[in-house]
Amino acid sequence: MMPAATPAPERLRVPHQSGAPTMVRQWLRESLPDLPQDCRDDLLVCATELVSNAVRHARPLAAGDLCVTCSFDSGAVEVRVLDGGGSTHPHVCSVSLDSAHGRGMFIVSKLSSDWGSRSRGDGTQEVWARIPVRLGACPSVR
Repeated sequence: MMPAATPAPERLRVPHQSGAPTMVRQWLRESLPDLPQDCRDDLLVCATELVSNAVRHARPLAAGDLCVTCSFDSGAVEVRVLDGGGSTHPHVCSVSLDSAHGRGMFIVSKLSSDWGSRSRGDGTQEVWARIPVRLGACPSVR
């Protein structure tokens, strides 16, 4: 079932620390509209990866936190993470099954219909992923 109306984006600020992905998952579970289970699962995985990457690779915002937003429209749900920027930019790596690192953006690229990042003029960086909402199921890792 799809959300009846397009609500304003939801926003959450979380501390720039290892527990942030857990806080974001809990927030999304509590605030998600009635989405197909596969789409809900894909959104939770993408949000977790984006927040984990921000904690691992980027600086916090000036207040020591990250800002996560989630918005819905008739065909997709989008999650965005704003951080204090870093020395690298998110990219998809070639990964193997025994790699200890580098799988996050590969996973996001497979679960989302589109994703991207941009550095903003104030030194912050925003990374986002768009998860399609289809009757039945969302794409999954192939």
